[in-house]
Amino acid sequence: MRALYLAAALALAATPALAGKLLEAAPEAMKNYAEQAGYILSSISVCGGDAEEEAYFRSLARDNLVQLGADDEDLGFFEYNMEAAAQAATPRKRDCREDGAVPVASDLYMHRNSIEKALKGG
Repeated sequence: MRALYLAAALALAATPALAGKLLEAAPEAMKNYAEQAGYILSSISVCGGDAEEEAYFRSLARDNLVQLGADDEDLGFFEYNMEAAAQAATPRKRDCREDGAVPVASDLYMHRNSIEKALKGG
């Protein structure tokens, strides 16, 4: 029985982490980025956008992470959490106007900058 516990412990220690490069460097910023992207995604239809605009936004938000070196685990985490945030969001009509949209978009880029800073070790 002791050998079984030892084998299990060794197997767990040898298992690679399932976190991507960005998630390892900045897990909280990645979560915040995904949640903010989800909020923006949900606001597109409220603001009169269509599925094409949603697809375009998804690709932009994803490409921002790819530019930072996101791998498949990072992108999977991002997409899952963005979708969950979009489903839970209750966007406001005021976010459709420039005075509402600019701060919402700025928050997204603030989270992106936090990820980039963490990757550089700062």
